[in-house]
Amino acid sequence: MNKEELLKCVEELENQLICLEDRLSKQKVIKPGRKDEVLDILKEGKISVVDIASIIGISPRNVSSQLTYLRRDGYAIATDSKGRKFIES
Repeated sequence: MNKEELLKCVEELENQLICLEDRLSKQKVIKPGRKDEVLDILKEGKISVVDIASIIGISPRNVSSQLTYLRRDGYAIATDSKGRKFIES
């Protein structure tokens, strides 16, 4: 393969890469993070940590960690007498 053929091959590969990157960017769906998922669930009303964990598919311990992060972000997460979590208004 001579230099001209090699350059043409590289150019074709670059064009294919650009097309693939474009297709991939159109297909990407941004999935919310766990913290956002927990927040969305809490916005619906009072719920236990175990139930949140079941809905999201993570451990109750991880839910507790997400609640800690939400509190650090300024959300007033409270607990009722039955142990259910909610956002104080």
